[in-house]
This record gives sequence, C-alpha cells and structure tokens, in this order.
Amino acid sequence: MAEKKEIKVAKTAGFCWGVKRAMDMTLYTAKTTSGPVYTHGPLIHNPHVIKMLENEKVFALDDATGLESGTVIIRTHGVTPQVRNKIKERGLKKIDATCPLVAKVQGIIKKQANKGFHTVIVGDRGHAEVTGLTGYAKGRCSVIESVEEVSLLPQMDNVCVVAQTTCDTNKYEKVVYALKMKYPNAVIGDTICEATQERQAEALDMAKQVDLMVVVGGRNSANTSRLAQLAEQAGAQTMLIESEADIDLKKIKEFQRIGLTAGASTPSWMIQRVLGKLRGVSYDKPVTLKYLAGRLVEFASIGNLSVAVGAAFMVFANATLAGYEFTWAPAYIASAYLFTMYALNQLNDSQTFLHNEPEKTRFYLRHKKLVKYTAIFFAISSLVAVFAQGGIVSLVYVGALVMGLGYTVKWFPRSDAVKIHRLKDIPASKDIFVGVAWVGVTVLIPALFADADIVSAPVAVACVFTFTIVYIRSVVSDIRDIHGDRLIGRETIPILIGKEPTKVFVAGLTIALALLLATASSLGWAPRFGYVLMLTVGYTALYLSLYHARIISRGVAFDLTLDGAYHISGLLAIAWVLSGAGH
Repeated sequence: MAEKKEIKVAKTAGFCWGVKRAMDMTLYTAKTTSGPVYTHGPLIHNPHVIKMLENEKVFALDDATGLESGTVIIRTHGVTPQVRNKIKERGLKKIDATCPLVAKVQGIIKKQANKGFHTVIVGDRGHAEVTGLTGYAKGRCSVIESVEEVSLLPQMDNVCVVAQTTCDTNKYEKVVYALKMKYPNAVIGDTICEATQERQAEALDMAKQVDLMVVVGGRNSANTSRLAQLAEQAGAQTMLIESEADIDLKKIKEFQRIGLTAGASTPSWMIQRVLGKLRGVSYDKPVTLKYLAGRLVEFASIGNLSVAVGAAFMVFANATLAGYEFTWAPAYIASAYLFTMYALNQLNDSQTFLHNEPEKTRFYLRHKKLVKYTAIFFAISSLVAVFAQGGIVSLVYVGALVMGLGYTVKWFPRSDAVKIHRLKDIPASKDIFVGVAWVGVTVLIPALFADADIVSAPVAVACVFTFTIVYIRSVVSDIRDIHGDRLIGRETIPILIGKEPTKVFVAGLTIALALLLATASSLGWAPRFGYVLMLTVGYTALYLSLYHARIISRGVAFDLTLDGAYHISGLLAIAWVLSGAGH
C-alpha cells in the first residue's frame, strides 16, 4: 500500500524581497500602461515567470535600447550607466526595478571609483548583475570567480572588493581572506544579500538531514544553481528542476527523506506545484491509521468539506447568538449552498486559482465530473428544501444562488471603455461577496425558517459577527495569495493598500468585533452567549499571530486553521445549549 514520504520544505524558498518588488512594479506598469511593456533582458532568471509576464504583455528583449518608443523596465540585476543613458537618449519611459541591494553595490563601486580605486568583483563572469556592476568602475575593474584567480591580479595600491549579491558566502570569505593577504589596505564591501545568506545556510543545513535535495528554479539562475551546488557539497543527492514536469518519479521513489528549496526567482505557486507532485509519489509500506487520518483531513480541506461542515456549525452558533430556534433544514441548505459555490467557482475559474492553490486546482480538475455533479446535486436538493418552505426564503436563496453562480460569469464584453465585465473584476469585491453570502445562508435564511424578526438587534449582531469572521478569513487568504493575484490581475485589499497595512486592518477588525460582542451582550442587544463567542474572536487573533509568525502560511494546515473559527463557534454553541446556560 502507499504512504507519503517525509518532505522538508525550506522556509526561505521562493521570491526574495528584491524580486517581489520587481514583479510588483512590473505588473503594476503592465496594468497602467497602454501598449506593450519591455524589460532590458529577462526581469528574473525563471522561464515560467517570463512566460507569465508575456501573457500580461510584458516582453523581455536582449537589448531594449534599440526601441523607438515604449516603456522599458530595468530588471532586478541592474544595468550599466551606459545602458541607462541610451534609454534616456531614446526618449523611452524608464521604470527602474533594480534590486535596491544591487543598487547599493553600484553606489559603492561608483564612490570608490571616483576616488581612483580599482574594483574587484567576486562573482560569475557574464552574469547580468556583474556586467551591470562593472559599468560603474570607470574601466578599473576585475572579476574573479575563485581563490585561485587572486594570484593572477596585478599589484595595486587602492583596491575595493565587492561581491555579487547572490555569491556563495563561503567562497566569498575565502576569496576575501586571500585578497586581504595580497592587498592589506583593501576596502571590503559586505554586499551579499542577507536573504541569500539565509537561503544558502538553510539549504546546507537541510541537505545534511535528507537523502535527496530538490532545488526549484531556472537553470540559468545563478543563485538557484548555487543552492544545488551547496546541497551536493553537503553530501545530499540533488535534483535541479524548473517545474514539476521535470521531476524524475523513478528517482524520487528511491529516497525516504526529501528536502525542497527554491531560488530567489522561483514563485510560490511553482514551489507548491512541485510539493504537490512530490507528495503524490509513494512507496510500498503498510498503511497506518495516522496516514489514513491525514489523508482524510487533507481531502476534507481540498474538497471543501471543512467549509460545508463549518457552515452548519455557524448556523447553530448564529441561532444561539440571535435567540431563534435551530432546525436542521437551514443547516443543510447553508452547507449545500457553500459547497456548491466554492466547488463550481473553482471549476469555472480554475486559471485564477492555479497560481494560488495549485494542489486544490489539480484535485478539482482531476475529479471534474465528480465535483460538478456533486455540486449540482447539492444545489438542486437545497432548492427543494428552500421551496418546501416557500415565501421570502425562496427569494433570498435564489438571489444568493444567482449572485454566487454569476460571480465569475462574463456579463459584459471586455473593451477599453468597460474594464469590469464580471462581478469578480470589481476591486476587492471577493471578500465582501463571500461575507454577504455567508450572512445570507447562515443567518438570514435560518432566521426566516424560524419566523424570527430579521431586523431585530440580535439578528443584526449575528450578521455582523458572521460577516466579520468570514471577511477576515477571506482577506488573510488574499494576503497569502498576493503574488498569484497580481499575476492574474485580481485587485484585492492587500494589493490595493499593501500587505502590512492589511494585517493592521484585519487586526483592527478583530478587536472591533470583540468590543461589539461584549457591548451587545452587556446592553442586552444579544444573549449572553455573545460573551462566549469572544473565544472565537480570540481564536481568530491566534491564527493571525500564527500566520504573521509564518507558523502557518499555506496548504491544508493553513485552510483548516482558518476554517477552525467556524467549527469553534458551533462547538461553543453546542456546549452552551447542553449546559443549559441559555435558559
């Protein structure tokens, strides 16, 4: 039987800060600029990202200085002053996406060159960054790749030493020692990117703990190749791949412990795709109870069963909070509706989710018919339950169904005049629509089933509680998916106001919700159960802290932890009712 291998994933894997910055600038430029956008050389060394940028009308040219007009982005590696001048002379619009750390090295070289110093660059000859750096040395520059090349340098009085920002730290230390012996008064620059140092240190440490290291990134990426070299030096067999398609399944099966890391120009969605394929590779070993439980939990998350169960829990929690009678019919309707919406929207807009949740997308596409017909069954059965009740409940539910199913439908043709041709194109709309949908099926419809006054204070408090809990969960997912959303052009709250301000925003919402529940319960706007639901708010604050500390960041653990707010609310309500506290 099959069991998953042990897979360690490097915390430092994925885009570094400089690459993230360049990608953000490029995607923003592509969105706000009429006509094609060009980069002077590939923006970063990753063929899959370059292909994605081409889909956004961003094209890489070996030499963009030959353009007659247009917008040119200077890539992360930087360029020489001569190239900058040519771009200016051509009258081209310039967007400088040079990594600030590379720009810092350029500044060091320029400053010392003005003093008459000869620059020694420790790095890879021909690398785009090194080529750009040499342009600031005023012709007094040497590039060396190893300790052995130090002896080939001539005797000089004034020497400035810098490193390519992605240089191997161990190699640089050895070269610097040799240079100091030859040039005692040399000015040494600490120019290796801190993130690069951390990435290399983690790769070395991980390579000592595993049998095989899988390194993901472009083969033409210097920092990715260096990670592979370091892993091999540490004694681990190493597999350098650009995507999940490059994985040698036969070779993978030979190893029990696998380490996964990635270069600074590898997007998170590519890492997740590789991780998903690695997890799918199995070896013969008796299936354990722990393994089966893990697979069941994983299926519950990916298959949206966790959300469906959470909806039923929220119906019970809201009935307890608003003081109306709980019945099973609206609980089923809420579960069926939310399962249907999540499943069909996932299928209808799979390209959108491909970069954010590749494992879930693969699951849905692999089981497309099963998911589709299951969703249709739940949609029809929930409609039957709603129409059996009749009245305004039917209108509310049909409205929710039309809005949910129509969220990804293209209502208007795309044109220069009309940018919004479906509901999902409205900036930051997803989180609001999701929150409203949950309010409709877990508060309003159950209240109507119970003949409760839907304009009463308790029902209003339940609406605000549900909307806020769901909205926070949705926005946190947006923070996680920020880079994938930028690639596909989705405008979410984190993209509009920034990642850190969004974290402050959701923290403020969490505090405001706790104050609302306390105030509503103390003033009699809602039953005393409102005090108990402050535990749900506390749980929300906890998972926000865990996410901020990167203890949870994506995948099944991330989704289940966030869905836990729904489950905890329901369990608190059950405990409250069973204790008799509500009477």
